[in-house]
This record gives sequence, C-alpha cells and structure tokens, in this order.
Amino acid sequence: MALLERLVLASFSSPVTLTRSDLEEATGLSRTVIAGVVASLVERGELIEMGLPKVRGVRGRPPLRYQRAALLPPVLLIRLRKDRSTSALYVHSDCHITTARDCAPWPEAWPVWSASAAGAARDLRGSAGVPPRMAVLAAPFPVEDGRGAPAMHAVPGWPMPPRSPWLQADPRPALSELLGCPALMVNDADLAALGEARFGAGRGHRAVVHVLVADGIGAGFVFDGRLFSGSHGFSGELAHVQITPGGRPCPCGNRGCLITETPPRTAPWPARLAALGPLLGRALAPLVTALDPDCVVVDSRLGEAAKPFTEVITAELMRRCPPQLAVGLSVVPGELGDAEALGALAAADAYATTLISEAISPGNLCLTCA
Repeated sequence: MALLERLVLASFSSPVTLTRSDLEEATGLSRTVIAGVVASLVERGELIEMGLPKVRGVRGRPPLRYQRAALLPPVLLIRLRKDRSTSALYVHSDCHITTARDCAPWPEAWPVWSASAAGAARDLRGSAGVPPRMAVLAAPFPVEDGRGAPAMHAVPGWPMPPRSPWLQADPRPALSELLGCPALMVNDADLAALGEARFGAGRGHRAVVHVLVADGIGAGFVFDGRLFSGSHGFSGELAHVQITPGGRPCPCGNRGCLITETPPRTAPWPARLAALGPLLGRALAPLVTALDPDCVVVDSRLGEAAKPFTEVITAELMRRCPPQLAVGLSVVPGELGDAEALGALAAADAYATTLISEAISPGNLCLTCA
C-alpha cells in the first residue's frame, strides 16, 4: 500500500488538481485501487479534496479533484531588504499577493526580530484563515546551502553591509521552529529570476538570465526551470564581476568590480542608467558566451526606462559576444510587478516537489504487483 501511495503522490508534480480518472491514466492503476489509495491519502491529510459546485444546466456534479497538501498555498515570504527593513506577506497559487506586514529591521538581535516576524505571520494567518505551508526568507546576499551570510571586507568609503548574529549561521532551523513550517533561504535576485522564468517574460525559454537593476545590481540563472546558484551561492553576483583590472577595492575582496565602477546612487537616475547600461553589458558578455542563454530578462521595475535600457545591453552584447550567440538571444523587459514574490512560490513548489520525488525509489515501484 505504501508503494502505491508514493506512486499516486508522484503524479502531483505541481499545484494543479487531479481527478481520480487523471490518476488512473497517470499511474496505470485500476479504478478500485486508485479509489482506495486516494481515500487513505485524504484521511491522512496528504491529499486535499477540492469539491466543485454543481454547474447549472449540466447533469450531475463535477468529479472531485485533489491537490497534494505539500504543494498547497499560501507561501509566507519574509523579505530582508538592503535598507535593513523586513516585511512579510502571503503568496497564493493564483499569484495573488497580500499586503505586506512590516517587521523589525533584520540586523536586530534574534529575540527582537523573531518576535516581530512571528507576530506578522500570525496576522497574515488570521487574515487569510490558513497557515503557511512553507516560509521563504529572501536574502540580499549570496546564499550557500547550510550557511549564513558570507563575510565581507571593510573598504574605505564603502559602508559595511549590516550584520546580525542570527544570520551568521544557517537561520532555517530556527525560522522553521518559530513559524511551524519548513523554511527556505534564497537570494532575492534568484527569487526574481525564478518568478520571471516561470510566470513572466522568461516563460517558454530554456535558459533564462534575469538582471536586477532598480535597487542594486544582481542576476539569477534558471536552466530548464531549475534555479542555478553555484557551489557557493555566488552565481549571478554581477555586481562583483571584474570589469576594470586593478580598479578600486570592493567589499567582496576583489578590485575593479562592476559595483565599484557604477555611478553613485546619488546621481540622477537617467544619467545613472545611461552609464550603467554599457558596463552591465560588458559584465554580461562573458556569461552569455559561456552559458549560452536564450533569454535575458531585465528588471521590470525600471518601468518606461526598461526598453531603452535593454537596447543598450543588446548592442553591447552584439559587440562583445560571438555573433551566432548574440543574434539568437532575446533581451526583453520583465513582465512582473513583483517577480520576487512569485519566485518564492516557485521555489516552494520546487522544494516540495523534490521531497516528493526523493520519497520514491524507482526500483521499488512494481506496477505489475498492483
């Protein structure tokens, strides 16, 4: 029975609902076996029964549909912003995003920060009427699995990034215990890349690079629908691509990084974008040549400036990349108002799907025994 249950659960690879007929077709199991397995999974809470109202003019009721409980909404997104603020919100499977609740600044000590985060989570749960099935912590620094925030170097003239003791080690266990659900920590640029790749301008593309510009320079890579963050979580850190050997020191420990060569944030935004476009194209060119993406999505938050900005980047890539790569590359503005939030939904779905897949040992499933 356990093997049959795992086979049925494996059919739920996304938050979509399935009928028992769908499950019969997907698994090859008989109607009687599917009925028994589904009843057992519903009773245990692994599957949720989603009844549909009767449709006027149609005889009978629509068949019952089921969802995998691990893939149900909502997802609790907790954002750690570069300005040190924290906010929390719910993201639902229909891409609906709730109004954010403010929390204590994240450099605060754990007792203060965690109390405010737990309070925001309770408020969101009370408004939505359901608990989160997963929490995603959006981090403004590279995220390496099992570790906290990386160490940075003091550089004259550069403010040190905020540090907090609770983020110097992996915060997921404590956060999971605090909120009563599994917790992930993902870089904010990576979340935005996941959002645009799954729900936005990157849909239908195999290899997507998403570039953040509006509140700092960063990028995320999504290949075949899966986020690639590198062996140390540093993948996509465009701000630390060296474009001027021997240039000014950077907090990452290198010299001449893109972030050290860009105009200061006090510069007028149009002038800053005009100077940043060619520099960003120069930093992207070796990545495009090495990775061969088919789509580069540029931060949708640039608004009307996004289109001319993409044109500058396209021109720079055409000049610096092999022609056969540059000609076939689509450089487009993003489509989503909040790519990061929808990326949290995609990250949570991917995590839950991985757990389901890992629970199934291919050699243990014997359909002939069913």
